[in-house]
Amino acid sequence: MVKVVEFRIPLPLKTSEFKTALPYVVTRCSEELTLAGTGDRVKVLVNEPFNDGKIKGQYTHKVFLVSERLPSWVKSLIPVLKDCTIEEKSWNAFPYCKSVYECKLLGERFKMEVLSMHFDDDKGDRENALDISSDKLALRQVRKIDIRDVDHLQGIPLPSEFVPTKASERGPLDADWMEGKKSPVMCAYKVVSLEVSIWPIQEQCESYMLRTQVVQGITEVCTRSWCWLDSYVDMDEKDLRKYQDESNQRLERFYKTGEKPADYEGKSSATNRKQLDEQEAKLKQITDDGKPAAIVKGGVGEEEEDDGETPVCRVIPEIKMPTIRIPALKMPTIPSEPLQRIMTALNLAPERVETTPIDLPSQIPPQWVPDNKAASCAGCRADFGLLLRKHHCRGCGKVMCHNCTQKSRVLSQYRDYYGPSPQRVCERCDKRQTELENNAKRKRARHNRSISAEELRLRQEIRRRARELAKEEAERKRLAKEGKRAEGMTTIALIVLSILVLVLAILLVGGGRGTQAVRALQAAVGGLGR
Repeated sequence: MVKVVEFRIPLPLKTSEFKTALPYVVTRCSEELTLAGTGDRVKVLVNEPFNDGKIKGQYTHKVFLVSERLPSWVKSLIPVLKDCTIEEKSWNAFPYCKSVYECKLLGERFKMEVLSMHFDDDKGDRENALDISSDKLALRQVRKIDIRDVDHLQGIPLPSEFVPTKASERGPLDADWMEGKKSPVMCAYKVVSLEVSIWPIQEQCESYMLRTQVVQGITEVCTRSWCWLDSYVDMDEKDLRKYQDESNQRLERFYKTGEKPADYEGKSSATNRKQLDEQEAKLKQITDDGKPAAIVKGGVGEEEEDDGETPVCRVIPEIKMPTIRIPALKMPTIPSEPLQRIMTALNLAPERVETTPIDLPSQIPPQWVPDNKAASCAGCRADFGLLLRKHHCRGCGKVMCHNCTQKSRVLSQYRDYYGPSPQRVCERCDKRQTELENNAKRKRARHNRSISAEELRLRQEIRRRARELAKEEAERKRLAKEGKRAEGMTTIALIVLSILVLVLAILLVGGGRGTQAVRALQAAVGGLGR
């Protein structure tokens, strides 16, 4: 199944600067990885301009040796991957870029495409920046990368604390740096389409490549583009081409003779010398009674007093070493059931979200859709088959595939049926459960907050006034109802009185006709009564 992930990376740069940064950072990183001897050998086969009649730019064709980046269990299952290479064909027509990755060893079983677009004055809010098709939009996952959170790259300062020498007004990056006016804001949109058809580990390969190679590569390039701003900001296109050609020549010489550039070995020592010089300059500025201490070879500064007294030993103040943060090691939990152990080892278990469940009112869970009535996944519409199993979402009861039901939540509203353990849910039900729990939290916080005496008095006054209004309304309705009843009785009395007057008038006229009229009137009244 194809995975489509869109990455959005806001940067404190201009697109004109990022146009130079992108090839510079890629070239520099490729050279450093190759010379470091980590197994990431990079060879540039083609680097030339292209023009297809619609767009024009720079075309590059590279070959990467990626065997050292593959996990050992993959290489043990597929031994031929030990010498695996990936070819990258890239068309850079900035602000639009396209990269296609192929592996001759896997052929059609491996496909990856990266489409990129860059915009100035953009914070990553465009819905469909690359105008991808509706089919890919249905599969797309959106992830936003903040370079301020990157703290694992070597050879560069922390992005949040970096202040470029040639653009000092842009740094350091605050939490709300995109809202300020001192720094430009651009956004790089990258849509990655990845498909690995290697049964039965295609899901694990796709997840691993997205998590390590793709996310790590995009994060590293964008972060170094910011931290290496001083190195390329003054480069024009001619200088950039010269730098790339020199880098290719150094790599070719390294492949043939194993000889590294003369300045490569001295980079670390030069950095150390620079740090020592900075420390020595700081020590020279330290004063006792306003006079600088002299630095001698022995490491202790002494100074002759003018009055000829015994010189005072100047103790070099303690230099505070940087704090080393050692991450806490969290041992993985080993499931007790054998099936759960196998699923955990193969990364087939649904993703578990560590959340504290909120007790919601008990409900009856929705009825499950029968398996025989579901021919395709209700989420991604993929057809079920031998390799695509069916799973039920406990939140909505629909039948979906594994990719669409990777979330796991405690459904407290269905605790009478599913219990307190996490249940498999789809993306939609996971978001709905989050909204329900957030609403419950807000409602609970609203009821649990402390109430002042004045607010309590106002509430009591409002309740009392509401009761009085309710009583007045009930009394008004009662009086209106009694008034209608009295009005009805008055109408009946007038009718009876009219009849009596009519009978009296007939009797006064007299004779047999009057008697007949009275009898006819009595019969009519009797008929109405019946």
